Amino acid sequence: FSEVFAVQILQISQKDKAQYYNELLAFTQNKDLREAYDSTDLLFSDFSDIQNDLELAFGQFAADFPSYPIPEITTFFGGFNYGVVTYDNNIAIGLENFLGENSKFYQYLRDPEYLRFQKQKRFISSNVMEVWFNEHFQKYLGGRDLLSQIIYKGKMMYFLDKMLPELAIEDKFRFTIEQMAWVEENEASIWEYFVQEDLLFSNKESEFRSFVNYAPFAKGMPKEAPGRVAYFIGYKMVSEYMENNKIDIEELMYLTDSKDFLQQSKYKPTK
Repeated sequence: FSEVFAVQILQISQKDKAQYYNELLAFTQNKDLREAYDSTDLLFSDFSDIQNDLELAFGQFAADFPSYPIPEITTFFGGFNYGVVTYDNNIAIGLENFLGENSKFYQYLRDPEYLRFQKQKRFISSNVMEVWFNEHFQKYLGGRDLLSQIIYKGKMMYFLDKMLPELAIEDKFRFTIEQMAWVEENEASIWEYFVQEDLLFSNKESEFRSFVNYAPFAKGMPKEAPGRVAYFIGYKMVSEYMENNKIDIEELMYLTDSKDFLQQSKYKPTK
């Protein structure tokens, strides 16, 4: 992991050995980074609760996906470069990216409020499992259109729900309680917006970026609508598909025909 840490996370070139070691030394002696490291070390002096959650999650993963590897998990302090990374079928967690939304370090970095919210300790497990999902199943994304994205994100959330059954639903989606309540109450309206605006088969990411990525709000919807609303719609669609079709979760991952999936799911939310 040391090479991955230096080259990929800290992005220090190994071509010039003297410069390489000087940059590593400068990183360890930086006063501001040292303060951030001490804060990280204090907050995560006890990592057992997260470790237990991940052990249970990967135990379930091993049962559902027996042919897939189980990662070793490493934690690191990387100067706020990466939250969760994969390497050689293993996982490394940059703990300084989960100090809490009110951490002064994120204010120093000028992170917007909606991104600071994501930097909470309680979101580590869902972040890890989301990254692991992408590592192995992103190749089965059916297309670049919004419907394919909705289904893929829905598979991800169905996967998280299975791997982390004890985690609060809003923490799986990384929504506030109010945002979670809003999407649950407005599911049919969100879907209606996608349909009426002819977005489902759009390949223009600019038209739906805020629905599938972190954003302060979902473009074109009421201000209460959070970014990543497509994750919730996808989750509901995939859940209905699994109720109406007798397949297991691993088979679900390999389905790539988005139009057929929508039809077979019989997904039609009503107000």
